[in-house]
Amino acid sequence: MNLTQPQLVLLKTNINAETDPTFVNYRTTGQTGAMADWYNVGSAFIVFKPTEATTGIGDVVNYVAVAALTTANIEKLNLFYTLQPQNFEPINADQRQYLADVFSGALGGQGQATRDALDALYRRAALRGEKIYCTGTGTTTVPGSLNSTANGQMTNQNILDALAA
Repeated sequence: MNLTQPQLVLLKTNINAETDPTFVNYRTTGQTGAMADWYNVGSAFIVFKPTEATTGIGDVVNYVAVAALTTANIEKLNLFYTLQPQNFEPINADQRQYLADVFSGALGGQGQATRDALDALYRRAALRGEKIYCTGTGTTTVPGSLNSTANGQMTNQNILDALAA
């Protein structure tokens, strides 16, 4: 993570307040690398992914729904793949809505199944270290928001910098 000075101070506060016995042992014995590893474990706080491979869409769609797409929606789907050939950003509501619109309409249960599968694709558990900087509810139905600069793996250097803050 590339943390700002205020984010390092918040991390230091979190380090000093953490009561998990395993973490307390790491803190007491100065195991900063193990502390970083502890922060890199998933939490129960659910967020939208910042990026996802566009090929992931093909892995989860219901192909009965794809076969039932209108010509206009097939064109929309092709345009999406043209604009987002490698990755897309589920964190952006407009990209999620675009795909929901493509698989809406008279597709019956297959369209809903695809929208549900896409919704699941868009989410993940925030890492413990990311959760410190997240906002929102953090549930499956109302995912929280990742901080744009404080997401990804916590490093040993992050822990050292926070302790020095």
